[in-house]
Amino acid sequence: LYADGLEREYGRRPVIFYTNGYDIYIWDDAQNEPPRRIYGFYSKDSLQYLHFQREQKHTAGDIRINYQIVDRLYQIEAIKRIVERFDRKHRKGLLVQATGTGKTRVAIALCDALLKARWVKRILFLCDRRELRKQAKNAFQDYIEASLVIVSARTFKEREHRIYMATYPAMKEVYQSFDV
Repeated sequence: LYADGLEREYGRRPVIFYTNGYDIYIWDDAQNEPPRRIYGFYSKDSLQYLHFQREQKHTAGDIRINYQIVDRLYQIEAIKRIVERFDRKHRKGLLVQATGTGKTRVAIALCDALLKARWVKRILFLCDRRELRKQAKNAFQDYIEASLVIVSARTFKEREHRIYMATYPAMKEVYQSFDV
């Protein structure tokens, strides 16, 4: 009701936050998103980006896969299936691949497609050890032009980057400083 009044007055549907006193939920009904539980209110920048996404987000059919990054049919199919899942309003997807099948390249191509389609604001790439993080960083830098930073005690306040790479222990120390 209140959101309807704001929409009539300002010509833009607001993002709805509601709480029961214990849990906080967000509901972007203008995008046909189901309500979901969140762990804190969005910052002003994140709310502005959410409104930007409403106007600038590409449809699933418009998402382009970079065939310079992935060229195998099963890799391309995997990315298409994940994008289709997200398009059906799911917020999670699981992709399982065997050793040597190009998991990192699929992840890079998926990140590239989602960034260019404006479906995501930031990407967190988690690794279980530093060696894998270093390999992934080099691979990302070979294919994606988006700004990238390794999360650490020195860099966790930097918010202008699009891709964040971290090990689990590093992220565990700083995750509460990120809003969404």
